[in-house]
Amino acid sequence: MIKGQQLVNALDNSEGVVFITEADGTIVFVNKTFEKVYGYNRDEVRGKKPSILKSGFHSRQFYDELWQTISAGKSWSGDMVNRTKSGEIVSEKTFISPVFSDDDSTITGYIAVKFNISERKKLKEQLEIREQLFEKLFENSPVGILILDDIKSEGEIIDFTVERANLKASVIFNRLSFIDQRLSSVMCNKNIAGLMKEHKTVQHGEEVYEWEDMCKGKVLEFKLFGLGRNKKCLLVTDISPKVKMESRLKESEARLRELNETKDKIFSIIAHDLRSPFQTIIGFASLLSDGMDSCSSTELKKMAAQISDVSEQTYKLLEDLLTWSKSQLGQLSPVPVKVNLKEIVEKVFCHLRQQADKKNISLINDISEADVAKADKDMVEFIVRNLVHNGVKFTTPGGEVRCFTEREDGYIRIRVKDTGIGIQPAKQKGIFSLSGNLSTKGTSEEAGTGLGLMLSREMVEMNNGRIAVESEPGKGSCFTVVLPEATF
Repeated sequence: MIKGQQLVNALDNSEGVVFITEADGTIVFVNKTFEKVYGYNRDEVRGKKPSILKSGFHSRQFYDELWQTISAGKSWSGDMVNRTKSGEIVSEKTFISPVFSDDDSTITGYIAVKFNISERKKLKEQLEIREQLFEKLFENSPVGILILDDIKSEGEIIDFTVERANLKASVIFNRLSFIDQRLSSVMCNKNIAGLMKEHKTVQHGEEVYEWEDMCKGKVLEFKLFGLGRNKKCLLVTDISPKVKMESRLKESEARLRELNETKDKIFSIIAHDLRSPFQTIIGFASLLSDGMDSCSSTELKKMAAQISDVSEQTYKLLEDLLTWSKSQLGQLSPVPVKVNLKEIVEKVFCHLRQQADKKNISLINDISEADVAKADKDMVEFIVRNLVHNGVKFTTPGGEVRCFTEREDGYIRIRVKDTGIGIQPAKQKGIFSLSGNLSTKGTSEEAGTGLGLMLSREMVEMNNGRIAVESEPGKGSCFTVVLPEATF
């Protein structure tokens, strides 16, 4: 039979708090764990009621129901919140049982056993907070999140079943429901097994899969990693805006480089191509001024013709420079009207007839009166004039420059074809920019700047058209301008 001291020793070594009371609730015994948890020693609590531990957390009804249960000879168990001597709150799992007399007829006291669950409760609360935080992060994440279950065949993952998906995933894939859907069908019928084999990496000792792909017109970035127990997590980010922004930045960078290059070459034109003609004009003017009486009429005519040629070239250069400056300032804006292409070409031919006749070059207008484009009239004239002028410039004496048209699904092709020297393939690519030589000489040493073709391209594009060139060295060139056909 266990002796009294042995029982006390056993209770003192218990991990739980133990105290025993009389039938009226007066404390007669507490173990060492009680002293450790509550901070009271045995002498302080002996003869007192358990109410000294009340925290104020429970209602009077709580204690009344507890007392009614144990005083009726029944055991009670539940969670209690008590207060230590120092005022610290302790959460406990409590078991209270009545102690009966030898004949079980009378309750002689009560024994309470308590286990501190404060840490467990804190841990549970922390877990609940983390779960709530996870749910909020899951649902409000700017990244699409899909929780997946493996689908295996012969031990190999061939696909996944979607267990959960957040709101952002719905937006990215434009899909309301993902539950029990195969990932391959969500991702536009992609081969999941193939993607995993192709994009497998190891990060911090774990298999991770990262890749980019197109789906439903969007550029998406994927990251797949394991969650354990045959589950995976797939993160999906729509990087379409980022890709578009990078593309715009590259375009802007290219445009800035082009503008800077253009600016440098414009200064070169002003410094050289614009100054040289004035030097020529001033030189001939001095000759005429100093020796007019001693010059024959033939010599005078020759000098006057040279002054006229240089002045005309300089005037065209100034016109191109002024047009270019308007373009850079955004002051060129097309006003679409009906443009009779035959009339435009005839007007250009009249303007350039003298230059063509000097080289015995035929100007042929094969455009019909019915060919009418929808474009800005002045811009079309500028474009045609530059193309014909170049045709005359680079065609050897006795050749021809011919203009004709073709119809194409609501568009008109305006072709300017010459029998000139042609263009080397290496120069054709950048012919509509200032990246090439600005001072290419014509077949009769006519000067050039390269501004005309660059401006022609800009004007064609302003009128919703396009421009191209086909050329073979020694066999001439054919410039094609495509503009909308007038239908109004």
